[in-house]
Amino acid sequence: MQSFKEFIEEEYLEERVLSIGINKDHEHHREKHRNEIHDIIHKSYKSIGGYSGHESGSKSESKAIHHDISHSMIKAVKRNGKISAAALYKKQHGRKSIASGTDGSSQGKSDFVKTKVEDHEHKRAWGEVSGKVADIHKKIGTPDIPSSRAKKLTGKDVKRHKDGVHYDRKIGDKMHTKKMVGHPKEDA
Repeated sequence: MQSFKEFIEEEYLEERVLSIGINKDHEHHREKHRNEIHDIIHKSYKSIGGYSGHESGSKSESKAIHHDISHSMIKAVKRNGKISAAALYKKQHGRKSIASGTDGSSQGKSDFVKTKVEDHEHKRAWGEVSGKVADIHKKIGTPDIPSSRAKKLTGKDVKRHKDGVHYDRKIGDKMHTKKMVGHPKEDA
């Protein structure tokens, strides 16, 4: 049973950062907000054809998103009872960001940037990025990771670009240009 304080925090705080899979007291939010997080990830990857190499809107995409929600650490911002931004991480050379997105609102986008700034300032995560997310990381000063480390960090075959930062790798059945940013842990 929830304490009065927990009830107030749960239902009435305007903003709350949930650390699902990191803070055991937040674990119940995984199922409570599963569908919201799923929809945020789906919508955020729709413009690039789908999530994790799956066709947008397909059953396989939905299954992949639900799998990652079940097996990932999740950092989500909840405002007025709804999730505005979410990021999924797995343990791979520290904390690797594997998916993220917003509810599409201006506040959700601001919350998303805030989570990325915190990850950078605390040097606690890294990830493979491209497009708008790569632009955000550049603006906030997240360091690039040399592409020479891509195969070791990702565990995937890559084709490095001459710039020493970007590389191509297969996701699903398509090649994608990526770069790595952040703060991986060598011994993790």
